[in-house]
Amino acid sequence: MKRIFLFLAIWSLTTSCKGPEGPQIIDGGGGGGKELPVVASYATEDLSLAATARDNWQIYQVNLKLYGSSGAFTKVQGRLDAIQSLGTEILYLMPVYKEGKKNAIGSPYCIQDFTEVNPSFGTMAELKALVQAAHAKGMKVMFDWVANHTAWDHPWITDHPEWYEHKADGSIAWPTKDGEWKDVAQLDYSKKELWTAMIDALLYWVKELDIDGYRCDYAHGVRDDFWKEAISQLKAQKSGFIMLAESDFERMFDDGFDIIFDRAMKSRMITLYNSGSVSAFCSWYKEDQGKTPAPKTKLFFVTNHDDATENTPAGQFKSSDGALSAYVLMAALNGSAMIYGSQETAYNQKINFFNTMNFDWNANSDYQKKYQSAMAALSKLNRSGAAKLYHSDKVVFVYYAPTTSAKGGLVAVNVSGSSVSADFPQPVSGKGGVPTKQSFGAYQYQIWEIN
Repeated sequence: MKRIFLFLAIWSLTTSCKGPEGPQIIDGGGGGGKELPVVASYATEDLSLAATARDNWQIYQVNLKLYGSSGAFTKVQGRLDAIQSLGTEILYLMPVYKEGKKNAIGSPYCIQDFTEVNPSFGTMAELKALVQAAHAKGMKVMFDWVANHTAWDHPWITDHPEWYEHKADGSIAWPTKDGEWKDVAQLDYSKKELWTAMIDALLYWVKELDIDGYRCDYAHGVRDDFWKEAISQLKAQKSGFIMLAESDFERMFDDGFDIIFDRAMKSRMITLYNSGSVSAFCSWYKEDQGKTPAPKTKLFFVTNHDDATENTPAGQFKSSDGALSAYVLMAALNGSAMIYGSQETAYNQKINFFNTMNFDWNANSDYQKKYQSAMAALSKLNRSGAAKLYHSDKVVFVYYAPTTSAKGGLVAVNVSGSSVSADFPQPVSGKGGVPTKQSFGAYQYQIWEIN
Protein backbone atom coordinates (compact mmCIF):
# COMPACT_ATOMS: atom_id res chain seq x y z
CA MET A 1 0.00 0.00 0.00
CA LYS A 2 1.33 3.46 -0.88
CA ARG A 3 2.00 5.66 2.13
CA ILE A 4 0.80 9.19 1.60
CA PHE A 5 1.96 12.08 3.76
CA LEU A 6 0.18 15.39 3.97
CA PHE A 7 2.80 18.10 4.30
CA LEU A 8 1.11 21.40 3.54
CA ALA A 9 0.45 23.83 6.38
CA ILE A 10 -1.43 26.81 5.04
CA TRP A 11 -4.34 28.17 7.00
CA SER A 12 -5.94 26.93 10.24
CA LEU A 13 -5.02 23.57 11.76
CA THR A 14 -7.56 20.80 11.96
CA THR A 15 -6.67 17.19 12.63
CA SER A 16 -8.06 13.95 11.42
CA CYS A 17 -5.93 11.25 12.97
CA LYS A 18 -6.68 7.55 12.90
CA GLY A 19 -4.38 6.44 15.67
CA PRO A 20 -1.00 7.98 16.50
CA GLU A 21 0.38 7.63 12.96
CA GLY A 22 -2.56 9.22 11.14
CA PRO A 23 -1.79 12.31 9.03
CA GLN A 24 -2.69 15.84 10.01
CA ILE A 25 -5.13 17.50 7.62
CA ILE A 26 -4.44 21.20 7.40
CA ASP A 27 -6.69 23.26 5.20
CA GLY A 28 -5.60 26.03 2.87
CA GLY A 29 -8.75 27.93 2.26
CA GLY A 30 -11.98 28.95 3.83
CA GLY A 31 -12.14 26.38 6.61
CA GLY A 32 -13.61 22.91 6.43
CA GLY A 33 -11.33 19.93 6.27
CA LYS A 34 -13.70 17.61 8.15
CA GLU A 35 -13.38 13.98 7.08
CA LEU A 36 -16.73 12.40 6.30
CA PRO A 37 -17.81 8.74 6.41
CA VAL A 38 -16.52 6.38 3.75
CA VAL A 39 -18.74 6.04 0.69
CA ALA A 40 -18.36 3.85 -2.37
CA SER A 41 -17.92 6.64 -4.91
CA TYR A 42 -14.96 8.38 -6.47
CA ALA A 43 -14.05 11.63 -8.16
CA THR A 44 -14.67 11.71 -11.93
CA GLU A 45 -11.59 11.31 -14.09
CA ASP A 46 -11.45 14.09 -16.70
CA LEU A 47 -7.98 13.78 -18.19
CA SER A 48 -5.02 11.43 -18.38
CA LEU A 49 -1.61 12.56 -19.65
CA ALA A 50 1.50 10.50 -20.21
CA ALA A 51 4.72 11.28 -18.36
CA THR A 52 6.84 14.01 -19.93
CA ALA A 53 10.29 15.44 -19.20
CA ARG A 54 8.95 18.98 -19.28
CA ASP A 55 10.73 21.81 -17.45
CA ASN A 56 8.71 23.30 -14.59
CA TRP A 57 10.19 26.63 -13.55
CA GLN A 58 8.95 28.79 -10.68
CA ILE A 59 9.56 32.42 -11.63
CA TYR A 60 9.30 35.61 -9.58
CA GLN A 61 8.79 38.85 -11.53
CA VAL A 62 10.40 41.93 -9.99
CA ASN A 63 8.97 45.35 -10.81
CA LEU A 64 11.91 47.54 -9.81
CA LYS A 65 9.70 50.65 -9.67
CA LEU A 66 7.95 49.23 -6.61
CA TYR A 67 11.18 49.75 -4.62
CA GLY A 68 11.12 53.54 -4.54
CA SER A 69 13.02 56.24 -6.40
CA SER A 70 16.49 54.96 -5.54
CA GLY A 71 18.42 51.85 -4.52
CA ALA A 72 16.13 49.22 -6.05
CA PHE A 73 18.94 46.77 -6.86
CA THR A 74 20.18 46.76 -3.27
CA LYS A 75 16.64 46.60 -1.87
CA VAL A 76 15.79 43.57 -4.01
CA GLN A 77 19.00 41.91 -2.83
CA GLY A 78 17.83 42.47 0.73
CA ARG A 79 14.59 40.61 -0.05
CA LEU A 80 16.13 37.55 -1.71
CA ASP A 81 15.35 35.26 1.21
CA ALA A 82 11.68 36.27 1.14
CA ILE A 83 11.57 35.89 -2.63
CA GLN A 84 13.22 32.48 -2.51
CA SER A 85 10.77 31.36 0.19
CA LEU A 86 8.09 31.49 -2.54
CA GLY A 87 9.79 28.60 -4.32
CA THR A 88 11.59 30.95 -6.71
CA GLU A 89 14.00 29.31 -9.11
CA ILE A 90 14.28 32.21 -11.56
CA LEU A 91 14.50 35.83 -10.42
CA TYR A 92 13.13 37.84 -13.35
CA LEU A 93 13.97 41.56 -13.31
CA MET A 94 11.91 43.96 -15.37
CA PRO A 95 14.10 46.31 -17.49
CA VAL A 96 17.22 47.43 -15.62
CA TYR A 97 18.40 49.70 -18.43
CA LYS A 98 18.66 53.45 -18.81
CA GLU A 99 15.18 54.78 -19.53
CA GLY A 100 14.38 57.23 -22.32
CA LYS A 101 13.17 60.77 -21.61
CA LYS A 102 12.14 62.15 -25.01
CA ASN A 103 8.40 61.62 -25.65
CA ALA A 104 8.48 59.21 -22.68
CA ILE A 105 5.56 58.38 -20.40
CA GLY A 106 7.43 56.48 -17.71
CA SER A 107 7.55 53.05 -19.30
CA PRO A 108 10.55 50.91 -18.30
CA TYR A 109 10.25 49.37 -21.78
CA CYS A 110 11.34 52.68 -23.35
CA ILE A 111 15.09 51.98 -23.50
CA GLN A 112 17.64 54.74 -24.07
CA ASP A 113 20.69 52.48 -23.82
CA PHE A 114 20.75 48.67 -23.79
CA THR A 115 24.08 48.44 -21.98
CA GLU A 116 23.67 51.06 -19.24
CA VAL A 117 21.72 50.69 -16.01
CA ASN A 118 18.92 52.98 -14.94
CA PRO A 119 20.64 55.21 -12.33
CA SER A 120 17.42 55.49 -10.32
CA PHE A 121 17.71 51.75 -9.62
CA GLY A 122 21.38 51.81 -8.65
CA THR A 123 24.83 51.29 -10.11
CA MET A 124 26.29 48.59 -12.30
CA ALA A 125 28.23 47.35 -9.26
CA GLU A 126 25.00 47.07 -7.26
CA LEU A 127 23.27 45.18 -10.07
CA LYS A 128 26.22 42.81 -10.29
CA ALA A 129 26.06 42.25 -6.53
CA LEU A 130 22.35 41.41 -6.83
CA VAL A 131 22.99 38.85 -9.58
CA GLN A 132 25.83 37.27 -7.62
CA ALA A 133 23.73 37.12 -4.43
CA ALA A 134 20.89 35.41 -6.27
CA HIS A 135 23.32 32.92 -7.80
CA ALA A 136 24.77 32.22 -4.35
CA LYS A 137 21.29 31.21 -3.22
CA GLY A 138 20.85 28.86 -6.17
CA MET A 139 18.52 31.09 -8.16
CA LYS A 140 18.92 31.91 -11.83
CA VAL A 141 18.60 35.53 -12.96
CA MET A 142 16.59 36.59 -16.01
CA PHE A 143 16.66 40.09 -17.50
CA ASP A 144 13.87 41.69 -19.53
CA TRP A 145 14.77 42.47 -23.16
CA VAL A 146 13.08 44.89 -25.55
CA ALA A 147 14.08 44.07 -29.11
CA ASN A 148 11.14 45.60 -30.97
CA HIS A 149 11.78 49.28 -30.32
CA THR A 150 13.92 51.92 -28.59
CA ALA A 151 13.42 55.27 -26.91
CA TRP A 152 13.42 58.35 -29.11
CA ASP A 153 16.68 59.48 -27.48
CA HIS A 154 18.52 56.20 -28.07
CA PRO A 155 21.86 56.89 -29.85
CA TRP A 156 20.76 54.78 -32.80
CA ILE A 157 18.14 57.40 -33.67
CA THR A 158 20.88 59.80 -34.77
CA ASP A 159 23.73 57.38 -35.52
CA HIS A 160 21.70 54.80 -37.46
CA PRO A 161 18.30 56.17 -38.48
CA GLU A 162 18.28 53.55 -41.25
CA TRP A 163 17.79 50.88 -38.57
CA TYR A 164 14.24 52.15 -37.98
CA GLU A 165 11.02 51.89 -39.93
CA HIS A 166 9.90 55.13 -41.56
CA LYS A 167 6.55 56.69 -42.36
CA ALA A 168 5.59 57.98 -45.81
CA ASP A 169 6.91 61.44 -44.95
CA GLY A 170 10.35 59.98 -44.14
CA SER A 171 10.12 60.36 -40.37
CA ILE A 172 10.86 57.47 -38.05
CA ALA A 173 7.75 55.44 -37.22
CA TRP A 174 6.43 54.26 -33.89
CA PRO A 175 4.96 50.76 -33.40
CA THR A 176 1.40 50.38 -34.68
CA LYS A 177 0.80 46.60 -35.01
CA ASP A 178 -0.86 46.12 -31.63
CA GLY A 179 -1.88 49.64 -30.78
CA GLU A 180 0.04 52.87 -31.19
CA TRP A 181 3.03 53.18 -28.85
CA LYS A 182 4.14 56.73 -29.58
CA ASP A 183 6.69 56.86 -26.77
CA VAL A 184 9.03 54.49 -28.66
CA ALA A 185 10.52 54.14 -32.16
CA GLN A 186 10.01 51.00 -34.29
CA LEU A 187 13.15 49.11 -35.31
CA ASP A 188 13.49 47.61 -38.80
CA TYR A 189 14.81 44.05 -38.77
CA SER A 190 15.33 43.94 -42.52
CA LYS A 191 18.63 45.66 -41.68
CA LYS A 192 21.22 42.99 -40.84
CA GLU A 193 23.53 45.58 -39.25
CA LEU A 194 20.82 46.01 -36.61
CA TRP A 195 20.94 42.28 -35.91
CA THR A 196 24.64 42.48 -35.10
CA ALA A 197 24.23 45.46 -32.78
CA MET A 198 21.24 43.93 -30.98
CA ILE A 199 22.92 40.55 -30.51
CA ASP A 200 26.07 42.26 -29.22
CA ALA A 201 23.92 44.04 -26.63
CA LEU A 202 22.21 40.77 -25.65
CA LEU A 203 25.56 39.06 -25.21
CA TYR A 204 26.94 41.98 -23.18
CA TRP A 205 24.97 41.12 -20.03
CA VAL A 206 25.79 37.43 -20.27
CA LYS A 207 29.50 38.23 -20.48
CA GLU A 208 29.49 41.04 -17.89
CA LEU A 209 27.08 39.73 -15.25
CA ASP A 210 26.69 36.04 -16.13
CA ILE A 211 22.89 36.26 -16.31
CA ASP A 212 20.95 33.08 -17.07
CA GLY A 213 18.18 34.14 -19.41
CA TYR A 214 15.99 36.76 -21.03
CA ARG A 215 12.27 37.39 -20.97
CA CYS A 216 11.70 39.00 -24.38
CA ASP A 217 9.07 41.70 -24.55
CA TYR A 218 6.58 41.52 -27.44
CA ALA A 219 8.70 38.73 -28.93
CA HIS A 220 6.38 37.93 -31.84
CA GLY A 221 6.77 41.50 -33.09
CA VAL A 222 10.35 40.71 -34.10
CA ARG A 223 11.35 38.52 -37.03
CA ASP A 224 11.65 34.80 -36.34
CA ASP A 225 14.93 34.49 -38.21
CA PHE A 226 16.48 37.14 -35.97
CA TRP A 227 15.46 35.23 -32.86
CA LYS A 228 16.87 31.99 -34.23
CA GLU A 229 20.24 33.64 -34.79
CA ALA A 230 20.25 35.54 -31.49
CA ILE A 231 19.19 32.56 -29.39
CA SER A 232 21.74 30.34 -31.08
CA GLN A 233 24.52 32.73 -30.10
CA LEU A 234 23.23 33.21 -26.56
CA LYS A 235 23.05 29.47 -25.91
CA ALA A 236 26.49 29.01 -27.40
CA GLN A 237 27.75 31.67 -24.99
CA LYS A 238 26.20 30.00 -21.94
CA SER A 239 24.95 26.46 -21.68
CA GLY A 240 21.44 26.17 -20.28
CA PHE A 241 20.53 29.76 -21.10
CA ILE A 242 16.74 30.21 -20.76
CA MET A 243 14.65 32.20 -23.22
CA LEU A 244 11.10 33.27 -22.33
CA ALA A 245 8.91 34.86 -25.00
CA GLU A 246 6.15 37.27 -24.08
CA SER A 247 4.07 35.66 -26.79
CA ASP A 248 1.35 33.04 -27.04
CA PHE A 249 2.40 31.87 -30.52
CA GLU A 250 3.74 28.30 -30.52
CA ARG A 251 6.00 29.17 -33.46
CA MET A 252 8.26 30.88 -30.91
CA PHE A 253 9.28 27.41 -29.73
CA ASP A 254 10.71 26.83 -33.21
CA ASP A 255 12.71 30.06 -32.86
CA GLY A 256 14.51 28.56 -29.86
CA PHE A 257 12.45 29.91 -26.97
CA ASP A 258 12.15 27.56 -24.00
CA ILE A 259 9.05 29.13 -22.45
CA ILE A 260 6.18 31.11 -23.95
CA PHE A 261 3.28 32.92 -22.30
CA ASP A 262 -0.05 31.15 -21.87
CA ARG A 263 -2.64 33.88 -21.40
CA ALA A 264 -5.31 31.37 -22.36
CA MET A 265 -4.61 29.47 -19.14
CA LYS A 266 -5.57 32.50 -17.10
CA SER A 267 -8.68 33.09 -19.21
CA ARG A 268 -9.76 29.45 -18.86
CA MET A 269 -9.06 29.52 -15.13
CA ILE A 270 -11.22 32.62 -14.67
CA THR A 271 -14.01 30.81 -16.50
CA LEU A 272 -13.53 27.79 -14.23
CA TYR A 273 -13.80 30.02 -11.15
CA ASN A 274 -17.03 31.45 -12.56
CA SER A 275 -18.82 28.07 -12.59
CA GLY A 276 -17.20 26.83 -15.77
CA SER A 277 -17.02 23.15 -16.63
CA VAL A 278 -14.05 21.20 -15.28
CA SER A 279 -14.35 18.80 -18.19
CA ALA A 280 -14.18 21.68 -20.68
CA PHE A 281 -11.11 23.06 -18.91
CA CYS A 282 -9.40 19.65 -19.02
CA SER A 283 -10.22 19.21 -22.71
CA TRP A 284 -8.58 22.55 -23.48
CA TYR A 285 -5.59 21.81 -21.23
CA LYS A 286 -4.90 18.50 -22.98
CA GLU A 287 -4.87 20.25 -26.36
CA ASP A 288 -2.68 23.04 -24.95
CA GLN A 289 -0.14 20.55 -23.61
CA GLY A 290 -0.06 18.83 -26.99
CA LYS A 291 1.18 22.07 -28.53
CA THR A 292 4.09 22.29 -26.10
CA PRO A 293 7.02 20.06 -27.05
CA ALA A 294 8.91 18.83 -23.98
CA PRO A 295 11.16 19.93 -22.38
CA LYS A 296 9.74 23.30 -23.41
CA THR A 297 6.95 24.76 -21.34
CA LYS A 298 4.25 27.40 -21.18
CA LEU A 299 4.05 30.07 -18.49
CA PHE A 300 1.01 30.24 -16.21
CA PHE A 301 0.14 33.26 -14.04
CA VAL A 302 -2.79 34.95 -12.32
CA THR A 303 -1.31 38.43 -12.91
CA ASN A 304 1.72 40.22 -14.30
CA HIS A 305 2.79 43.85 -14.73
CA ASP A 306 0.34 44.40 -17.61
CA ASP A 307 -2.61 42.67 -15.95
CA ALA A 308 -2.04 44.50 -12.67
CA THR A 309 -2.79 47.82 -14.36
CA GLU A 310 -6.30 46.57 -15.20
CA ASN A 311 -7.43 44.60 -12.16
CA THR A 312 -6.26 42.89 -9.00
CA PRO A 313 -6.02 39.09 -8.71
CA ALA A 314 -8.79 39.20 -6.09
CA GLY A 315 -10.97 41.14 -8.51
CA GLN A 316 -10.61 38.44 -11.16
CA PHE A 317 -10.77 35.36 -8.93
CA LYS A 318 -13.56 36.45 -6.56
CA SER A 319 -11.33 37.10 -3.51
CA SER A 320 -7.72 37.01 -2.36
CA ASP A 321 -8.29 33.40 -1.25
CA GLY A 322 -9.68 32.59 -4.69
CA ALA A 323 -6.64 34.15 -6.36
CA LEU A 324 -4.26 32.13 -4.20
CA SER A 325 -6.09 28.87 -4.83
CA ALA A 326 -6.13 29.60 -8.58
CA TYR A 327 -2.37 30.09 -8.50
CA VAL A 328 -1.94 26.84 -6.56
CA LEU A 329 -3.95 24.99 -9.21
CA MET A 330 -2.00 26.58 -12.07
CA ALA A 331 1.34 25.86 -10.43
CA ALA A 332 0.29 22.24 -9.85
CA LEU A 333 -0.11 21.69 -13.59
CA ASN A 334 2.65 20.65 -15.97
CA GLY A 335 4.08 24.02 -16.91
CA SER A 336 6.04 26.92 -15.48
CA ALA A 337 4.43 29.45 -13.15
CA MET A 338 5.14 33.08 -12.35
CA ILE A 339 4.40 35.22 -9.32
CA TYR A 340 4.28 38.94 -9.99
CA GLY A 341 5.91 40.64 -7.02
CA SER A 342 2.99 42.10 -5.02
CA GLN A 343 0.43 39.32 -5.47
CA GLU A 344 1.84 37.45 -2.47
CA THR A 345 0.69 40.36 -0.28
CA ALA A 346 -2.92 40.32 -1.59
CA TYR A 347 -2.43 43.93 -2.67
CA ASN A 348 -5.92 45.26 -3.29
CA GLN A 349 -5.24 48.10 -5.73
CA LYS A 350 -4.23 48.34 -9.37
CA ILE A 351 -0.50 48.88 -10.01
CA ASN A 352 0.62 51.04 -12.93
CA PHE A 353 4.13 49.86 -13.74
CA PHE A 354 4.97 53.27 -15.20
CA ASN A 355 4.84 54.74 -11.69
CA THR A 356 7.36 54.57 -8.87
CA MET A 357 6.12 53.72 -5.39
CA ASN A 358 7.42 52.47 -2.05
CA PHE A 359 5.63 49.15 -1.77
CA ASP A 360 5.02 47.66 1.68
CA TRP A 361 6.53 44.20 1.38
CA ASN A 362 5.62 43.34 4.98
CA ALA A 363 1.90 43.80 4.46
CA ASN A 364 -0.53 40.93 5.09
CA SER A 365 2.08 38.60 6.57
CA ASP A 366 -0.42 35.79 7.22
CA TYR A 367 -1.35 35.71 3.54
CA GLN A 368 2.31 35.67 2.56
CA LYS A 369 2.85 32.66 4.81
CA LYS A 370 0.11 30.84 2.93
CA TYR A 371 1.94 31.50 -0.31
CA GLN A 372 5.23 30.35 1.15
CA SER A 373 3.74 27.12 2.49
CA ALA A 374 1.92 26.36 -0.77
CA MET A 375 5.00 26.97 -2.90
CA ALA A 376 7.18 24.89 -0.59
CA ALA A 377 4.71 22.02 -0.93
CA LEU A 378 4.36 22.32 -4.69
CA SER A 379 8.13 22.45 -5.17
CA LYS A 380 8.32 18.86 -3.92
CA LEU A 381 5.95 17.49 -6.54
CA ASN A 382 7.34 15.64 -9.53
CA ARG A 383 5.28 17.23 -12.28
CA SER A 384 7.01 15.29 -15.04
CA GLY A 385 5.24 12.08 -14.15
CA ALA A 386 2.04 10.70 -15.62
CA ALA A 387 -0.80 13.01 -14.64
CA LYS A 388 -4.53 12.64 -14.15
CA LEU A 389 -7.11 15.32 -13.48
CA TYR A 390 -10.35 14.61 -11.62
CA HIS A 391 -13.23 16.55 -10.18
CA SER A 392 -15.89 16.01 -7.56
CA ASP A 393 -18.45 18.78 -7.26
CA LYS A 394 -16.27 21.92 -7.53
CA VAL A 395 -13.07 20.34 -6.24
CA VAL A 396 -10.39 19.76 -8.89
CA PHE A 397 -7.75 17.10 -8.23
CA VAL A 398 -4.36 16.92 -9.93
CA TYR A 399 -2.68 13.56 -9.38
CA TYR A 400 0.88 12.61 -10.28
CA ALA A 401 1.52 8.92 -9.84
CA PRO A 402 4.72 7.91 -8.04
CA THR A 403 7.43 6.16 -10.02
CA THR A 404 10.36 3.95 -9.04
CA SER A 405 12.60 7.04 -8.99
CA ALA A 406 10.32 9.85 -7.81
CA LYS A 407 7.46 10.53 -5.45
CA GLY A 408 4.05 11.48 -6.74
CA GLY A 409 1.59 14.03 -5.49
CA LEU A 410 -2.06 14.95 -5.12
CA VAL A 411 -3.37 18.52 -5.20
CA ALA A 412 -7.01 19.28 -4.38
CA VAL A 413 -8.50 22.74 -4.99
CA ASN A 414 -12.04 23.93 -4.38
CA VAL A 415 -12.60 26.40 -7.24
CA SER A 416 -15.82 27.74 -5.73
CA GLY A 417 -16.64 30.19 -2.98
CA SER A 418 -18.88 27.68 -1.23
CA SER A 419 -18.19 24.70 1.01
CA VAL A 420 -18.54 21.40 -0.83
CA SER A 421 -18.21 17.71 -0.12
CA ALA A 422 -15.90 15.86 -2.49
CA ASP A 423 -15.08 12.25 -3.30
CA PHE A 424 -11.40 11.46 -3.84
CA PRO A 425 -9.75 9.89 -6.92
CA GLN A 426 -9.85 6.11 -6.87
CA PRO A 427 -6.04 5.55 -7.02
CA VAL A 428 -5.55 7.21 -3.63
CA SER A 429 -8.99 7.17 -2.02
CA GLY A 430 -8.83 5.81 1.52
CA LYS A 431 -5.19 4.77 1.23
CA GLY A 432 -2.44 5.66 3.66
CA GLY A 433 -4.56 8.19 5.50
CA VAL A 434 -6.09 9.95 2.52
CA PRO A 435 -9.83 10.26 3.03
CA THR A 436 -12.39 8.76 0.70
CA LYS A 437 -14.59 11.83 1.08
CA GLN A 438 -13.96 15.24 2.59
CA SER A 439 -15.58 18.63 2.98
CA PHE A 440 -13.68 21.57 1.51
CA GLY A 441 -14.25 25.16 2.54
CA ALA A 442 -14.48 28.02 0.07
CA TYR A 443 -11.33 28.06 -2.11
CA GLN A 444 -9.67 25.55 0.20
CA TYR A 445 -6.78 23.55 -1.22
CA GLN A 446 -4.60 20.73 0.08
CA ILE A 447 -1.39 19.13 -1.18
CA TRP A 448 -0.12 15.63 -0.49
CA GLU A 449 3.19 14.04 -1.33
CA ILE A 450 2.83 10.41 -2.38
CA ASN A 451 5.39 7.62 -2.03
